[in-house]
Amino acid sequence: MGSLLSKGLPLDHWAVLNTERVFDAGKRIQVSRQKVRLPDSRVVDDYYQVELPSFATIYAVNEANQVLLLKQYKHGVGDVCLTLPGGQIEKGEDPEFSARREMLEETGYGGGRWYTGPTLVLHGNQRIARAHVFVARHVIKLNEPSSGDLEDTTLTTMSPSEVRTAIQTGMMPVTSHVATAGIADIILNQ
Repeated sequence: MGSLLSKGLPLDHWAVLNTERVFDAGKRIQVSRQKVRLPDSRVVDDYYQVELPSFATIYAVNEANQVLLLKQYKHGVGDVCLTLPGGQIEKGEDPEFSARREMLEETGYGGGRWYTGPTLVLHGNQRIARAHVFVARHVIKLNEPSSGDLEDTTLTTMSPSEVRTAIQTGMMPVTSHVATAGIADIILNQ
């Protein structure tokens, strides 16, 4: 995967010499131990990679310019917090199709004008998962939510400035959701 930053720069990549799967919980989580050679020829025998499924995160704004949020318990956070709609992308599924499906299931909203943001990597060294960012404007209520998720959720709305305050006060602590809100601010205010 090339990047704009590495074009024309003499950056070397690590060489993967061997990969061994050390933990496999199917489509939920996998952990691999890699043997890698660094550009200076040093060898690291135990460089771990964590793999979780890719997911979509959606910053959706309704006709009243209110952002759709879910108030729910998140076990990784250990508390009730605010999150954006989104969820796991099934193997072979198009990320935008997944995002639209997840938003409809979790909020009952759909339609609108959709913008595709960047794909983010959750951890710069272990990768962990890819987060596909989407921004939707002028979404409308189509159904009642019916996600079937483990968490009990309450749909709520906030103005964009209230979302920024929620981020600053820790009410929205999930990193990929904070990044999505920042990207949405850029996309919607261009």
